Amino acid sequence: MSGDHFKGAGSVEQARFHTLARIWPALYVALVGDMLAVALVHAPSAPWWACFILPGVLVPKALIWAVRWYRKRNIIPSDEDCTKALRFLGWEIGAWIAVIVGWEAYISQWGNTETLVVLMLCMAGQMVFILFGLLQLRGASLVSGAFCALGLMYLGSTIGSRQGALAIAAVLTFGFAGLALVARAYFSDFSSLVSSRLTLEAKAEEIQALSEKNFALANTDALTDIGNRRSCFHDLEKALETSARTGRPLAFGILDLDGFKAVNDSNGHVVGDRLLHAMAARVRTTLGSRGHVYRLGGDEFAFIIVGEDAPEHLLQIGDDLIASVHSPIQVGELRLLLGGSIGFASCPRNADNAEDLYDRADYALFHAKRTGRLKTVVFDEEHERSVRQTALIERSLRSADLAAEFFLTFQPIVDSHQDRTMLLECLARWQSPTLGFVSPGQFIVVAEQSGFISTLTPVLLEKALRAAKQWPEEVGISFNLSGHDIVAPEKVLNLIAILMRSGISPRRVEFEVTETAIMMNLDQALANLHLLKNTGARISLDDFGTGYSSLSQIQKLPLDKIKVDGSFVRDLESNEASRKIVSSVSALSRDLALACVVEGVETREQLDILQGIGCSLIQGYFYSKPMREADVGAFLDQQDVTRELARAART
Repeated sequence: MSGDHFKGAGSVEQARFHTLARIWPALYVALVGDMLAVALVHAPSAPWWACFILPGVLVPKALIWAVRWYRKRNIIPSDEDCTKALRFLGWEIGAWIAVIVGWEAYISQWGNTETLVVLMLCMAGQMVFILFGLLQLRGASLVSGAFCALGLMYLGSTIGSRQGALAIAAVLTFGFAGLALVARAYFSDFSSLVSSRLTLEAKAEEIQALSEKNFALANTDALTDIGNRRSCFHDLEKALETSARTGRPLAFGILDLDGFKAVNDSNGHVVGDRLLHAMAARVRTTLGSRGHVYRLGGDEFAFIIVGEDAPEHLLQIGDDLIASVHSPIQVGELRLLLGGSIGFASCPRNADNAEDLYDRADYALFHAKRTGRLKTVVFDEEHERSVRQTALIERSLRSADLAAEFFLTFQPIVDSHQDRTMLLECLARWQSPTLGFVSPGQFIVVAEQSGFISTLTPVLLEKALRAAKQWPEEVGISFNLSGHDIVAPEKVLNLIAILMRSGISPRRVEFEVTETAIMMNLDQALANLHLLKNTGARISLDDFGTGYSSLSQIQKLPLDKIKVDGSFVRDLESNEASRKIVSSVSALSRDLALACVVEGVETREQLDILQGIGCSLIQGYFYSKPMREADVGAFLDQQDVTRELARAART
């Protein structure tokens, strides 16, 4: 029996009912056929009422019940209703068969040998299909089959031969017993099959539930209870397929929290986790029905907005999210304040696949962070041109002859009280045979984004160390390292090996790192900076005040010097706040026993102000623009001459 015969049944009782509902109409038809056959073969000899009154009553009833049961074939009542229906049907079948067998025995008195054969065949057929057709009603089938067997024995007794009657009795006795045993075995198999099927279905449902739970877990960020990176890209692919089919636009955005790492490192991961959970809830609430929010990892979130690609609307959504993120948030007893930057890209305006859409949204985010933070940037045609230019620069970088195409310029860091150059900062330049002169602001950004900077750094360090050999021992070099250079021990060890092979004293070398580079991986950066420091080289923190590190983190670093970013010097003459910031940093460096260099000094007035607040180490156009290697010697000689003239004038 196919499992589909009781599909949908939740118990053995329901399976019995469902199977019987499918079979019983056919049994009704068979019984009606038997009764009509008996009536027709006896019609010539028996009274009409004896032939047709009982069939005239039972045949319509049988047909009506056959239709009713046929209609119920796909309906599964409750266990209780099934039990009641099966019990009622068992009693009714038993009564029917008793009446039919009695009628057949009664009408046999008007028969002859031929009609007796037909009558016995019909009664034997009834016994067989009742025993097997009523497998689901074991008691009713046995009782009904017994009625048929007794009827057959009665008919056999009307045969004149005593031996024939005994033979019929023996056949019926053993035949009925055998059929009953077979029917019992079939019912047992049926019950086992149903039980197995129900067990398998229960297991399948359990496995399905577990699978759905695992799927949900695999696609949910455990920390924030929103979709994770996997879920994000799965949903983005589906949304793009729908967009391609319907023509409805969609937008993809990336939100990066500004200042989270500082909070996490200074207050601990427990506070950081609670902050991320609260921020995810805030972002989801702010976005509302406009889109779905996901956590990509770290402090980055993403959202898919279907049906929207108008730049002005995306800017409004982004500004709403940034305003929400930038509101103070309470975590335990701490009142915290974060910022945020957002990049948007849309389909089909900017891209038509998930990878390109993500890359363009990420580029817009990078542009937002680079140009001021706390802002939303929507990817546009200008960005597309920049992306293509970036791709061209990256391809050219990877195919470049680094030793031949790259060179260094040097900008002095001067002790303004002595008019003496203490260090020369090494600044990379690129003259490409295909692209011409490429701005450092372009190729360094591309090299850092692609990770190629770690291939370029060793080449430039070797050039810087060779140049330093030409200069006096008291003049050192300041060399910039990227975040990629200081987060991998093997890369730092390679730089140390280059330094040791150069023949230059490590004390003449200062490595500059930025707060942003350190924050890529604070613990690893800290360990690797100590490796550099142990060689005797010095460590300088560049662009101080533009990152998001805390003072507690600064204290952990093996620093020798802080460099104040030139943006604080630009309006030093007119902006009191800028003077206070530079003065505070200068005082902080003294308290921490660190040297302090001020970058971007261009005028005498700026220099006088800086000297007045205690800053002596100066870098900027006031002393010199970046010079080619060949011009450094002349610059240092001119400084010597100037100092001698000044000394002579004083004496």
